[in-house]
Amino acid sequence: MNDTSAMGDTAGIDQPLKPFLKLEARGLGLAARSKKLKAGDVLVAIDGEVFTGDAEMLALRMGRPVADQEDNPEVDATEEGVTAHLLSFSRDGNFFHVIFETRLKAGFESTDADETIAILAAVQKLTFAPLDTYQNFEVFRDVRKNAAMHSTDLEEIATYAPVLWMLNHRLFYPMVAVGIVYGITFVAHWSIFVISYVLVSIYTKRAQIDLLRSYKLFEDKFFWMVLAEPGEAEARDTCRRFVPDLRFQFESLPKAKPKTRDATRLRVKPQKSGQAAR
Repeated sequence: MNDTSAMGDTAGIDQPLKPFLKLEARGLGLAARSKKLKAGDVLVAIDGEVFTGDAEMLALRMGRPVADQEDNPEVDATEEGVTAHLLSFSRDGNFFHVIFETRLKAGFESTDADETIAILAAVQKLTFAPLDTYQNFEVFRDVRKNAAMHSTDLEEIATYAPVLWMLNHRLFYPMVAVGIVYGITFVAHWSIFVISYVLVSIYTKRAQIDLLRSYKLFEDKFFWMVLAEPGEAEARDTCRRFVPDLRFQFESLPKAKPKTRDATRLRVKPQKSGQAAR
């Protein structure tokens, strides 16, 4: 990925009007479904550059498919050496990004002239951080607009200190269970404790994303969307473009400023005539 700070002149409306690709429900590939893309999402940019090509150009841009798997939406395979791409989409007038490590497989239709012009006008204000800083976040929420998220990047601390990793992500029930296992095996024999520690570390390393997903489902949250941002703060801001009053778990919100009394609005209690005479 090349670094870019903003959309260049390629998004100018004075250029020949070329439509964008809009996803259709038909043929939506496994990778697209796992990234929570849906019909109606419009692909507007690849790696920070406006993309108005057709489906064939998109396939070539993202990498050639493995032979005999081009038309299988359940197989998201690419040739070795294909790099990840940052894809930018428009949904309901809002932009969001997703990192794809494979080709984007889906059925496509072209945007109409009015929709194309509206997206080209809005994309002028779309800016990017250095592309190598982006990471995918999975966002979960419930019907009461309570949300939680986690990065899909694997963390090394999950391997060396599983309990600390669980504490950091507030996985309290698994943390207590692992602590009990550690305590019992330590009392039994130190060698059994070492074996159990190694096994738990291997399991946590391989299943950390599944553990995070399962715990959020356990909290009655459903898998809502996937988006790529440099950090959690930017990811929260993007989510609130879709749901402004979304509340994230363990988020520290700024304290409200205390209200000050306006002296000009203070009401003076009128005195009685007898008190005025005194």
